[in-house]
Amino acid sequence: MATMQKSRTRLIPGAVGFLGVLMQGIGSIAPALAALFTIQFIATNAGAAAPIAYVGAFLITLMLGLVLAQFARHTTSAGTYYTFVSQSLSGRAGFLVSWVYLLVYMTSLSIAGTFMAATLSATLQAEYGWNLPWWVFMLYLIGVAFVFTYRGIRLSVGVLVGLGIFEISICLALGLWGLTHPGPGGFGVQWVNPANAPSAHGLFLGVVFAIFAFAGWDAAAPVAEESRQPRRIVPRAVLGSIILLGILLLVTSWGQLIGWGTNRLPSLTSSAELPGFVLAHRYWGAAWVIVLIAMVSSMTAAAIAITNVASRVFFSMARSGTMPSALAKLHPRFRTPSNAIWMLTGINLLIGLGVPALIGVTNVFSVGGTMETFAYIPVFIMANIGIYFFFRRRYPGEFRPLPHVVFPVVSSVALLLVGYESLNPFPAYPVSLALPIVIVWLLIGIVVVIVMRARRGDAWLAQAGQAIATSDSADAEAPAAMGPGTGD
Repeated sequence: MATMQKSRTRLIPGAVGFLGVLMQGIGSIAPALAALFTIQFIATNAGAAAPIAYVGAFLITLMLGLVLAQFARHTTSAGTYYTFVSQSLSGRAGFLVSWVYLLVYMTSLSIAGTFMAATLSATLQAEYGWNLPWWVFMLYLIGVAFVFTYRGIRLSVGVLVGLGIFEISICLALGLWGLTHPGPGGFGVQWVNPANAPSAHGLFLGVVFAIFAFAGWDAAAPVAEESRQPRRIVPRAVLGSIILLGILLLVTSWGQLIGWGTNRLPSLTSSAELPGFVLAHRYWGAAWVIVLIAMVSSMTAAAIAITNVASRVFFSMARSGTMPSALAKLHPRFRTPSNAIWMLTGINLLIGLGVPALIGVTNVFSVGGTMETFAYIPVFIMANIGIYFFFRRRYPGEFRPLPHVVFPVVSSVALLLVGYESLNPFPAYPVSLALPIVIVWLLIGIVVVIVMRARRGDAWLAQAGQAIATSDSADAEAPAAMGPGTGD
């Protein structure tokens, strides 16, 4: 009876296989949006060397991914950075890191969704004369995210697998088409030589801002408790999502530059229409719309993956006593964090429909994206610090200077440079709101910690430790009767 009761209060172990976990990470990145929306900005800074800027960003992101993968190899938990930082530094540090981490995943759907909704509305109006209000697509995203995440991890991850394969295939096809159908300047590998960038500073800016084309790679980790053999699968999925996206961004950025024509790159950076759309029109005629469909598919997958992440982190924190216990409730049939998903749906409606009314639809992405940049930086840096102490104290025999000191230091410096460049020059209103939002959110988290200590002493830290210990044994408890996981 005790075992049956415990099973009703746990996420479903063994429900997701490697491909499913991999696509959870890739889906959160939104590959089509990363490949098609970022090329103009990166090329503006790095010029013909734009692809090498993505390569530089890939190497830095891979260093960050190695930190998460090494944590996941020893500790599996839906709480991810909450668990990892709590275990390596302290429970209070873990709470504050996860508090800031949640700011990213509570707002990502609304921020990216608003941008995609505005793009879709404008494109349909320009191409077909259809008047689709941006908020209709936003409601679609919120509804789809709710339905698929609420009804079970197998269903949501299964959808991510299908959507991910589709969008990656379309983006790769466009990139390869560009490489085999070059514009003025012909085929070339100019990007290999950094000297082809307008300036060293321009290339540097291209690299530091391309890092966030990879944002979302960490989304594979929160489904650890629901995956088969999580200590083996999750690290591979984290690194696999980064590697696959690195390949995709290299091929698509190179392909778009060659297809456009390296002799006329200024017209690419100043194009009013996305270069990917222009090239798709040129290559495929009326069938260009498949690229737009891939972008819609990409945002749909991202909405589902993002909700999976945020709901699992809320669930893990509530289970340990650092969030309201109601958020630890699981649906009796689907075994999903139902209350957390309901709450996230309300947040998405509030932000996705309310914030655009306050600052305008076109400003949501610039403000929100900058805010998420500032939020991600302390999360990743604290994990980088934590990995040193994690292996020094707990697994000294496995400690290695390169992965546990050098890579964390290099990637942390890169993140600090991203923050510096985001503030130099200081952005104008409303983008100037981004940093204060993160600071105020962090201060609220500090107040929560102070109040919890005043009311409960350090009892909640002990509860967090118990949650970590439970999650650390998830591999052994996964029943073989569950059968093959989604994505195998």
